[in-house]
Amino acid sequence: MGIFDLPAPLLAWLDAGLGLIAPPTLRLVLWGLIGGVGSMALYWLLSPQDQIAGAKRAAARARQALDAYEGEFADAWPLIRNLLRHALRQLGLVLWPALVASAPAICLLAWLSSTYEYSYPGAPDLVGIHTSPEQLQAALLPPAAASEKGKSTPRIVVADQAGNVVRTIPWAAPITTIDKRHWWNFLIGNPAGYLPDDASIERIQLDLQPNEYLSFGPEWLRAWYGVFFAALLASSLAIKLWARID
Repeated sequence: MGIFDLPAPLLAWLDAGLGLIAPPTLRLVLWGLIGGVGSMALYWLLSPQDQIAGAKRAAARARQALDAYEGEFADAWPLIRNLLRHALRQLGLVLWPALVASAPAICLLAWLSSTYEYSYPGAPDLVGIHTSPEQLQAALLPPAAASEKGKSTPRIVVADQAGNVVRTIPWAAPITTIDKRHWWNFLIGNPAGYLPDDASIERIQLDLQPNEYLSFGPEWLRAWYGVFFAALLASSLAIKLWARID
């Protein structure tokens, strides 16, 4: 589990509760609204709105002065430097609150992508599996066939060219890629698990069809991120205009 995965258990618990009263598409809309309102509210709390507004006015005055200048280009450098100074000050005032306010949204995105993008296949034997190196072969066992000590997690069995089983890997979540742990996994982990560092197999890729939550529109709109980002952008823009946040 990575740093941005820490809220995942709480999000899963809340989503399970919402699942009692709302279908998946509506839950994605609700998560988008929560993400948009929460991020904008956090940005508003952290950002010095008065200073940002003052920097915007100063930058506008500097831009007007530069636009009104009609002399030689070499003599315009003081006006250009003044405009850049105010623009960079405005950026500095906005940047760190925006970065901090984006952290909860990143946590939400990491959890949503692993929860809503794919589902466990109904027919595991029809799922295409690709391995690296290609000399190895992999097969997906359904939960009933792979159950052990009461667990019902599907497993991926890896065999060599002679058919000898070299590795049995739990498939902890319906994620299409399983590989060895990388440095960036301390930020965002792979809920499907990892291959052991000493394993001869480097990567497993499963062919899964992404879930669709709308029956109309292009493919990207029917996926979870189309629904989620539409709600997130709409709510963020509404809060920004309503509260006049700079």
